[in-house]
Amino acid sequence: MNPLKRLCFCNLRHLLHILIGCLLLIALPFTTTASTTLLHHDLQVNLFPTQGRISVVDNLQLPLGAPSKIEFTLNRNLRVRAEGVKLQRLESLAHGHAVRYQLTGISNGQKIRLSYEGEIPTLQPQGPFGMPAAILNGDSIYLDAASNWYPLFPAYPWLTFGLKIKAPEGWEIISQGQRERSRDGFRYTMPHAQDDIFLVGGRFKLYRKQQNESEVEVYLLQPDAELAQRYLQASAKYLDYYSQLIGSYPYAKFAVVENQWQTGYGMPSFTMLGSRVIRLPFILHTSLPHEILHNWWGNGVFVDATSGNWSEGLTAYMADHRESEQRGQGSAYRRKALERYANFASREHDFPLAEFHSRHNESSQAVGYSKSLMVIHMMRQQIGDDLFNQRIQQFWRRYQFQPASYPDLINTLLDGSKSVREKFMKQWLYRVGAPKLALGKVRLEDKANGYQLDLEVRQTQDSAPYQLRIPLEIYFKGNVPPLRQWVILNSRYSFINLDLPEQPQSIMLDPDYDVFRLLDPAETPSSLGRLFGAQKQLLVLPTGVNKKQRQAWEKLAMAWARQYENVVTIDDTELDQLPENSAVWILGWKNKALTAYRSRFNADDQQLLTTGGIIDKELLKSEEYALVLLDPDNSHSPLGFIGAEQANEIAMLARKLPHYSSYGRLVFELPKVNNIIKQSLPVKISPLTRQLDNK
Repeated sequence: MNPLKRLCFCNLRHLLHILIGCLLLIALPFTTTASTTLLHHDLQVNLFPTQGRISVVDNLQLPLGAPSKIEFTLNRNLRVRAEGVKLQRLESLAHGHAVRYQLTGISNGQKIRLSYEGEIPTLQPQGPFGMPAAILNGDSIYLDAASNWYPLFPAYPWLTFGLKIKAPEGWEIISQGQRERSRDGFRYTMPHAQDDIFLVGGRFKLYRKQQNESEVEVYLLQPDAELAQRYLQASAKYLDYYSQLIGSYPYAKFAVVENQWQTGYGMPSFTMLGSRVIRLPFILHTSLPHEILHNWWGNGVFVDATSGNWSEGLTAYMADHRESEQRGQGSAYRRKALERYANFASREHDFPLAEFHSRHNESSQAVGYSKSLMVIHMMRQQIGDDLFNQRIQQFWRRYQFQPASYPDLINTLLDGSKSVREKFMKQWLYRVGAPKLALGKVRLEDKANGYQLDLEVRQTQDSAPYQLRIPLEIYFKGNVPPLRQWVILNSRYSFINLDLPEQPQSIMLDPDYDVFRLLDPAETPSSLGRLFGAQKQLLVLPTGVNKKQRQAWEKLAMAWARQYENVVTIDDTELDQLPENSAVWILGWKNKALTAYRSRFNADDQQLLTTGGIIDKELLKSEEYALVLLDPDNSHSPLGFIGAEQANEIAMLARKLPHYSSYGRLVFELPKVNNIIKQSLPVKISPLTRQLDNK
């Protein structure tokens, strides 16, 4: 089982997946070509959900050349017997719900029949969403390799399968592969290499649409034809789009499955979206295409994790970033990616990209998603759009249903000699940190036939200089279009000399955030992420509120302390002055700290009042709106305010605000706490910009 199962816009599926996956990979290097070691399962499954029981007959075909003795694991609650070979129970595994078995007396090419049955108890919830790791009850079923519902063979983690399921009347069953409905159940056929067999089911309303060679499906817990049609149409559009961009969709179907837990899980050929999540309008254009694209990257080309998980960065780049780019917002997306790295990873939480395996907190996301997509963007900038698209298609053709490593991806995309590519990998895969740039002396000289521009670019990070290819934008007076010049930096101080036919007015280094680097604080606008990612978040709790409100703020503080591990709380009566080098949140309209610091939140386009605020000249009353405002001056230590009163509203903000980390101004309509304004604050002056004259 692959330990890198995608949970793309939330968190990793379950830590248990990682544990079992790692156990399986001990016996077989992940770089082994899947097609040479395929094990085939032909499973006949009877489900008895109200009893929490399952009965399975598994006809196994081992690869040719398999040894006469082999081990597997199975859920400890299942009673198993084997036909034609000797079965011996060995011991339970350390994680508690699986048992090791050994089969002996196997002849080459022999088919083995294992029969097992029993109850699979619900495994305790893992992760922040409270979804059990295994479910089999009268309402629903969710089983995968982490539950050991089918035999896992460490020597053969790659498999194909046929799956015939008999389920209660009125149930729908979802797994990978092509689906057929029979008189008494379902059959799924998966001829391509997989690392898991999923079994998901419940009383769903099914909606379907044929899309070229594949079928699009939507499974909803309650009938909702309008919602289903939106997902059918959007899914069909993205399947077509990525098929043309990369290569044909690799599965017989794509299904959107509603889940009662608030998840965003991506599995081969289907995704599980929580009941609230699936109804958020932006999911159709953000998380859905991301989940669909994972059927190429991660579920179509598998991740050889020995040098890092490339699939999250490539998926984020080709789905989320491309969507922003097509709206003319690519540079803003990249700036936010660099902000995330600066806020959450650049200090003590950084690590090499080659060590990223899965997202488990903000810093791991900043490296595994943000840094990764920027590295891919730099390769695209270096080779050009046409070659990038051609080589992405080549990567797909070469590694489809096989594992590929980060070096495999880089070697496919980049030009140059082996040594050139190895230097690129050493710098971006295996090195911790990021370059930090500054403009030094700039001199403009009037020449007889034009102008000479001399400038110095410094790398100011403490570590050794990087070799960089940086865009320099030169702006001219009048109607002369700007000139973009790519410059090479390979030392701590680089001197650039340019001859220009027209008089330049200003210059800007990396104006569109095309290079992975550590942003200067002056380039980083005030944002929630600057507070969340600070070395310390000081939460100032109000004392002049009722007990329920006070408890709600305390619960917010405890939830954020678990998530960010940098939270300290004090009462508003204890705050004598704002501490240096610490982010501060002032919580609540009645917070006594506002007396001294209310003016810090005021600017031309926002004002904080005693019972509300003014944003873009519109009055927003505290009984109608919850407000989140920041000190817009990013030269100060970050200062934030959350204006809310009712306990349920505070609880919802505690859950929602971490998802708005790139914004600096938020308004939520009450009582439902629906976001109606989310704005990024501007960066007024960049230190990488310089106005010019020739004196």
